[in-house]
Amino acid sequence: MVFSALPGFMQPNEPTEEIEEIETIDSTSGRQPTADCEGISFEDMFYYNYAEFTVQINDDWDGGYVRAKAMVNGSDTTTLRNDLDGLFEGLAGGANGWLSTDEKDGVEAVGKDCVAQTYTRIGFRGGPSHRGGPGVNWNNATWIKEGMTLEETNLIPEGHPERRSCKDQFGGPSGSPTCEEIPNGPANPGQCGPHSCDTVIYLNASVSFSQIIDPSDFTLAMVGRNLTNAQFEYIFPNQVSPLRITDTYENQDCNETYYEDDEEDDDFGVTYTTREECQSYTNFGDLDYSLTALTDGTSFSRRFTYDGADWPASRGYFIDFTTSPPDVDNPPVWKNDAPSEGELLPVAAVGESEYVVDLADINAWYNDDLGAGMLNVDCTGAAGWSLVEAEANHWMVTSPSDGATTTINCEAIDSSGQSSGARTFSIAPIFSVSVASAQSLDDLTFTMTPTSEAPDSMSVSVTLMQNNVEVSNSMSLDTAAADIVLSLSTLIPGNVNAKISASGIGMAPFEYNYDLGLAKLSLAPSVQITGGEWVSSNYILRGQFFDPDGEAVSFTLKLDGVQAGQVSVAGNQWVTDEIPFDLLIEGVHNVTIEACDNSGVCVSVSEDVDNTFLFQVIDDIDDGGTNKPAVEESGLPAASIGLTMMALLGAGIAVRRRLS
Repeated sequence: MVFSALPGFMQPNEPTEEIEEIETIDSTSGRQPTADCEGISFEDMFYYNYAEFTVQINDDWDGGYVRAKAMVNGSDTTTLRNDLDGLFEGLAGGANGWLSTDEKDGVEAVGKDCVAQTYTRIGFRGGPSHRGGPGVNWNNATWIKEGMTLEETNLIPEGHPERRSCKDQFGGPSGSPTCEEIPNGPANPGQCGPHSCDTVIYLNASVSFSQIIDPSDFTLAMVGRNLTNAQFEYIFPNQVSPLRITDTYENQDCNETYYEDDEEDDDFGVTYTTREECQSYTNFGDLDYSLTALTDGTSFSRRFTYDGADWPASRGYFIDFTTSPPDVDNPPVWKNDAPSEGELLPVAAVGESEYVVDLADINAWYNDDLGAGMLNVDCTGAAGWSLVEAEANHWMVTSPSDGATTTINCEAIDSSGQSSGARTFSIAPIFSVSVASAQSLDDLTFTMTPTSEAPDSMSVSVTLMQNNVEVSNSMSLDTAAADIVLSLSTLIPGNVNAKISASGIGMAPFEYNYDLGLAKLSLAPSVQITGGEWVSSNYILRGQFFDPDGEAVSFTLKLDGVQAGQVSVAGNQWVTDEIPFDLLIEGVHNVTIEACDNSGVCVSVSEDVDNTFLFQVIDDIDDGGTNKPAVEESGLPAASIGLTMMALLGAGIAVRRRLS
């Protein structure tokens, strides 16, 4: 059975590694699945935590172009890799807990074919509003394989500490000459060497509609089951009359069941029902969304969510669009929650341009018959400051100096030229921020110093952010400077971002991401030598290690201060290669093990090893005083002492030259 029961929502975290294009390839390994993906969706193919879909409708309304980005973060990357590895169950190396480059190539070979067979969960129907039902024929979007690109980044991370060869591991040709694999779940959760384990999947493809959409009146329908956490944006072409939304409809049916009819699945014949806690509901006209006028059209966007625990409950969305004007075209009005005349729009004023008005503000400040996002908001003023419209309905200011203040005037104008009326706001910083020490092992102390423009008893919250982990603390800030301390105990070594928000009487809410150069420092790994042993004339050193920060640790072997040989790691144990002490000169040699974590913090342990006993046989021969060559049972003479010494000395020189 193919379905995704995703966990709770996670904020997107996009790795920055190089993107690899997924293309159909010729494979001689015979280790690839076939494309049999009818009846499933993109979400069934790829397990993700958060996704973004942009659907650009063609100018002639006969199709569109989709750009999708799906992010898999944290421990859920193990689930994704398990799913892909599981596709090869029954084949050599398949479903063994390791994802190989051969398996990745096998998935890539049929990836586009599979996507082309999936349903897009998008449908249109022209004319008056529709809500589906028996016999209703929707104008569904279907994928076009030609021109499709499917890409991924970091599925098999470079530099993964557990990455290993799988060349002919299961007997050729099951492992290709370049086969490498990584464990689906790393030994240290979330640690995949110098890179994170996070993965991003990109899809770019065209879709076609069975008939042209009527751009003047149509309903957009979407299947919401399993659409756990995805942001959708539809960009519709420009029209003479502006596009508006007349109604919305959302329905969840917990009486829905799912019957597995695939005879090859382990759960064939099983009927799934929803949990008792699942709640059926219907919402009329109460769907949250953003409708925004763009330079090249109109954007409809919404974040869709679905509780995976409610599966297989069905979920449907219907959004009605029209270009017909409303019966009564009222002017835009300020909302009750909008800043009042003369109130403060707080800024950070750290010498950089920052937004004072954006789309989120416009949607929060105004009401209009066509939607607040369709308004044109104009701001003027800011004497002594820089005020620019960075993009449509996005106004930015730049402070000329610390402590400076100014005022701006803003009003909203609808498509009919009607105005909301202007309001004047003051612009000023509300506090300065300093950190006693930007890099720390334990905690960070922020000093907040309020300005004269800040309201009394202002509520201030500081949030530290790293990957998907957040640490917050709040306080009330009056007229005097105050400190706020945040613990770093739940963060890993590395850079840390800081977001500071504030609210108070007489000012708009404030939020700004500060670049303060914050970082959590790394503790050095703990390394011990537990023993050593001689194997003939070779010496092996072994021990244990532990990293208090949970980072991956890499090892370097040094012989008399020069790097030589390898150190193998299994769990928390390390062991050196066999060191050939018979090739070194007689005496005491230093063996050093250097251990470094991902943050570059290193520690060393060493042991002095005396190889004199290996040369004792030579000394015994010297003391014997005989000039007769030793004769082995085969009757061949043994090498002379001089030749033996020359060989040892030559080998020692060669080793030193190799190591220098």
